Amino acid sequence: MLGMQKMILQKLGEVKENPIGLDRMQAKQISDALNVALASVYTLYHQLKKHHWVLEGPNFRDLHLLLDEMATNLLTIADEVAERVTVLGAYPISTPRKQQELSLFVPEEEGVFGLRTMLTNDMGAYQQIIMRVRDMIRIAVNAGDYGTEAMLKKHLQTLEFDVHHIEHILGDDTLGVL
Repeated sequence: MLGMQKMILQKLGEVKENPIGLDRMQAKQISDALNVALASVYTLYHQLKKHHWVLEGPNFRDLHLLLDEMATNLLTIADEVAERVTVLGAYPISTPRKQQELSLFVPEEEGVFGLRTMLTNDMGAYQQIIMRVRDMIRIAVNAGDYGTEAMLKKHLQTLEFDVHHIEHILGDDTLGVL
């Protein structure tokens, strides 16, 4: 094994022939967009986990469990997006440094913030990802990539549902209104 040359077989952004017969240029456009979404989803995952770990207060248990559930949803999305990138003949982004670099949003800095600040940051990140997923659905439809379209529509619903939970948490307390 000594002296074996380390050879990269495929780099980020390179697209090989794909088994689904999609034009290579279209596959590159879609896989590049999917990699940005993948980077953003992983970056948001890490931010949500931070919030899951550090939140405190009277609603700790419910919010702790909700943030963990939302983070798990993001991991499911990330895995399916990464798998789809490989179906398209491309390489899915995989290093944390490159993920943060390509992320649609700048992750929150290190440290503990108030719950409202943390959740507002999460909501903004979700909204940016959701807008990009909608754009990607249009790109996939125009390319005739109905597999990517179907996958993205399923994940869009999950993302929208999760951000809606955050909206409710950040909303006014209706229990005090008679």
